[in-house]
Amino acid sequence: MKKYVLSVVWLLLVLLSLPPSGGAELLPPPTRQDLGLFDAVFNDFDEQDCRACHGASVSDLHHNLVNSEKLDCLTCHRVEVVNKSYQIIVTTNCLECHEQQPGAASVHHLTGTAQLGDCVACHGALVQNLDDGHYIPTYSATMVTPRPSAGTGAEGRGSCRFCHDWGNDAATGELVFSNMQTHHETGFGGQSDKCAWCHNTQAAQTLAIRACEQCHAPLSIHNIQADTNGDGVITPGGEAPYFGHIGSNEDCLGCHGGAVDPALLSSRNSAIDNPTRHHLLVASKGKKCLDCHKLLLNDDGLFVFKDFRVCSSCHAQGGRR
Repeated sequence: MKKYVLSVVWLLLVLLSLPPSGGAELLPPPTRQDLGLFDAVFNDFDEQDCRACHGASVSDLHHNLVNSEKLDCLTCHRVEVVNKSYQIIVTTNCLECHEQQPGAASVHHLTGTAQLGDCVACHGALVQNLDDGHYIPTYSATMVTPRPSAGTGAEGRGSCRFCHDWGNDAATGELVFSNMQTHHETGFGGQSDKCAWCHNTQAAQTLAIRACEQCHAPLSIHNIQADTNGDGVITPGGEAPYFGHIGSNEDCLGCHGGAVDPALLSSRNSAIDNPTRHHLLVASKGKKCLDCHKLLLNDDGLFVFKDFRVCSSCHAQGGRR
């Protein structure tokens, strides 16, 4: 009996140590779906799905097309004779006009706006446009350069796929699609001139992320973060993990935490460059990324990196610390 009681107590302690069922501490994938559009494939909708985002009535939007697209009323409203009288037939099924191509493209990505690469028009500040001149790093790959997939860190850290992969959303139970599915199912992949939007076949695997950064560059990535405690303020490094990209050190390592060669951790080789030497402190000394990299709000309300700390803030004159 005593052994049985101890076993029950042990089981309770284990259960109490597990993350809450709400998913706040659950290790991805899939990533949390609190921000932006749900990571789904948007080419198998029915009318109800359309109206979930666009609302019950889209009459004003369509009536404006008379001027903007030079349409006339009978383009959409047909007139039929019913019981010897003329009646205007109003079409309400979105999909009668907005063609879907299952497995090839979605209604949204067939629009002229999308075909021109204007992602911001629908996705907002979560992304950037291909030709807007935003900053994309040009330096060679380092030990913290993210990869689109196949992260070399623990459990796949060091890549987009560590968080952005398929599974069931912890909050809703809805199926979350993988990065490959959500991007390929746009239909752009079927157009050879648009493959380069996401893929640079000439780049080494360690620099494949540069193609992704044509839409997902540092300025947008480092401003995707949920306010997890509801205080109305995003605190870099002070939010719950896995609700964005800058909420905690775990979020930083999800993208930048590739594998570290154990030989480097024990090496005192002076030939190791200074950035690598400092990045090793995350693994060897338990340092946090934001101990050195500071994110501050600019005049536009966006988080940008401040210059790294000066050496003397950590290395006292005449010695080390």
